[in-house]
Amino acid sequence: MFKTKALTLPGALLCAIVLAAQPLAASAAGNGPAAIVQSQLARSQAQLAAQQGLAEYQQSKLQAYAGLAPDNMAFDVSSMEELLQARIGHGFEIHTIKPQDVAGGRTDLSGMATPTGSWRFVVQVGDKPIGLVTVELMDGRWQAVSFGGAGLAREYEAVRVAHGNSDGSNLRFIRVYQAQSDLLEVISTNDGKARFAAMKSAQESLLRFGLNKVQPDAGLFDASQLMQSLRAAVSKNLDVQH
Repeated sequence: MFKTKALTLPGALLCAIVLAAQPLAASAAGNGPAAIVQSQLARSQAQLAAQQGLAEYQQSKLQAYAGLAPDNMAFDVSSMEELLQARIGHGFEIHTIKPQDVAGGRTDLSGMATPTGSWRFVVQVGDKPIGLVTVELMDGRWQAVSFGGAGLAREYEAVRVAHGNSDGSNLRFIRVYQAQSDLLEVISTNDGKARFAAMKSAQESLLRFGLNKVQPDAGLFDASQLMQSLRAAVSKNLDVQH
């Protein structure tokens, strides 16, 4: 039987969460050192908000399922003990591409991707990814807004382990909403070239538009190998919307 008790956070984490709750300063302009510092600050604050959100989720489930087997969990866990062992791992900002850019004939997939301001952080038990926490800036404060996505968490971690550098800074997550496709951009540490991992959503969506005819190199596509399928999928969905 599980005992109901308060989830006590370490003092350092509590202090960090207080800092994360502070409103962000005005965004730095340009791409200079100030902008880089601002981006790093956003990542740090988003991660702390994810930690706070996970702690609150764990506490709520501990109270709801005291003495009972957990059911309908957002995360891929088999017991309450496993959920309480969960910690925040690597995170990534969600980028997207304007459908007009894709449908209009642009081909520089990397250049078209822009940040949405939303972040997702892998939740893991040991080395096992069990889901994601999504964090957004709302009313000037970072907040955890959703939990789940165990399949995507496993996909992301597999690509990160195979192709990411030590901190995952050579990876960029791109969601093309109108194509219902998630891509993970990988900047090669050898030649600096951008290649792309097509996540399951992209494979399923773009299969109807010829992606199955393209053979990726070591599981990664060049932008040119993806653009025709992406453009067809985006154009088709834009036509449906109109």
